[in-house]
Amino acid sequence: MSGNKAGTGGLVTFKDSSWLMSVVLYNQPHFIGQPDDVFILWGYALYGNRVGDFVPKTMIECNGQEILTELAGHFNFDDSVFEDAVCVPCRMPYITSMFMPRATSDRPKPVPASSKNLAFVSQFVEIPDDVVFTVEYSVRAAQTAVYQLLNIDREIPKITKHDKSPKILLDSVIKSFA
Repeated sequence: MSGNKAGTGGLVTFKDSSWLMSVVLYNQPHFIGQPDDVFILWGYALYGNRVGDFVPKTMIECNGQEILTELAGHFNFDDSVFEDAVCVPCRMPYITSMFMPRATSDRPKPVPASSKNLAFVSQFVEIPDDVVFTVEYSVRAAQTAVYQLLNIDREIPKITKHDKSPKILLDSVIKSFA
């Protein structure tokens, strides 16, 4: 639909979805030995406890085929598009916890203000202007903690400001009207 090759596009979120569904088609093949005519699509929903827009159930109550029916509806596809597809539902109740509304003060810094031998390394520390749910965030948190506690004078890699890039902003506007 987007014209992108598998693995080159970003996550697609259906912002009007009651479940707030998102899907992405990663680089293919995804698995060793994956047949050329098989594609692996990954997706999730942030509001699995809400009733769907095309299936009158909550996502938590749905089987894999019903989840695909909901997805087909958001793509404006006929259900038959996914008739040979397999969807394996998986509940990960805390996976979205890092996206919940919060205040800056809700998360500790990697190394708390008076700490000399304690640090936090995870997606749940506060790193200003960074984006959670990335490997880079976890690495940056660990580097910050280790460098600070061990007094290592080394720079933490800068956060790429894609939202401030004129090229990215222009490409976004062009793609919006293409």
